[in-house]
This record gives sequence, structure tokens and C-alpha cells, in this order.
Amino acid sequence: MPLTDQPIKGMYIKEENRFFFLQDRKLKTQGRQGGLVIMKLKALDNGQILNKTVKSGTKVEYVNPETKEVQYLYSDETFVYFMDMETYDTINIPKTTVGTYLNFLKEGDKVLILMYEGNILTIKENASVVLEVTVADDAVKGNTANSATKVVTVETGYQLQVPLFIKKGDKLKINTETGTYTSRAN
Repeated sequence: MPLTDQPIKGMYIKEENRFFFLQDRKLKTQGRQGGLVIMKLKALDNGQILNKTVKSGTKVEYVNPETKEVQYLYSDETFVYFMDMETYDTINIPKTTVGTYLNFLKEGDKVLILMYEGNILTIKENASVVLEVTVADDAVKGNTANSATKVVTVETGYQLQVPLFIKKGDKLKINTETGTYTSRAN
């Protein structure tokens, strides 16, 4: 495995037989003592967010995962099922690995999974998705005392707050990291 002393954002790191995604890193200097690297890591096995501080120049072990295109089929209480687009085999990934991104997957969606040495690390999440509104109540005139929003349900069953002008059948662009409405899709 390759080692580096310059961890960068977006890198996959292996430590103590666990895999992490480097979400952010900051450099902190301390005068003559040298610098520190503060890394914000996301554990790929359970989604836990960790902050780790190492001395600048410390070698970290990183992996270069391979990607494979799969198609989302369905999910149950414990697993999310995908079909390999090359071999048509069914691949099951624990729900904890997919996490909240499952709210934005609809049947037939194609996604990339990241693999290393035959083990599935995670799925590559899109920053935003476009989903159709299936349930939307009509806006009530004069209902604007606070921010003018209402709750709608999209085709995956996910519910979110949107402006009052959104109707059933509209396509929405949704930020998958925060789960919030971004805009209407064209």
C-alpha cells in the first residue's frame, strides 16, 4: 500500500484495518515545533465522523479504490440490493454503509460503488438528485406568518420542506448531503 505525508481532501485512508474517507483537513502551525494536520474522517463501515490530529510529515496509508457501475434494485431492513451491470450478479450492501443516501435512490438508478481488494467500501454519492413530487398539499392563502414552506413527499418516499409554489408532478433538485430543497429542475 502506498504511503503519503500529504493527505488531501477526498482521499481514502486505511488505518487499523478500517477504511476512512478524508472529508477535510486543516494545517495548524505551532512555531518551532512544526505543524499539525487535523483530519476530519468518515468511517466507511458505520458512517461515524472522527477528527484525528497527526504531526505534519506523518505517513498515512491510503488506498486507491476501483469503481464499478451498479443498478439499484430494492432494499429491506438490513441490506440494499444492487445489480452488477457487467455480470448481472446481485450485490447486497449493508444499510449502514449506504446511510441516508438511500432516501434519494429510486429503482433503476445507476450508481458507482467503490471497491478495494474485493471488499465494498461505499457507494459514490451524487451531490444532488432530481426527484418528482408525488404528494403535495395545496398552499393555504395567507399562510405566510413564518417562512412560507410546506412538506411534500417525493417519489422515493422522502419528505422535505419546500416553498409553497411547488405542486404534485414538479421535479425538484435536492441536495443529498443536507437533504434540502435546492431548486426546481428543468
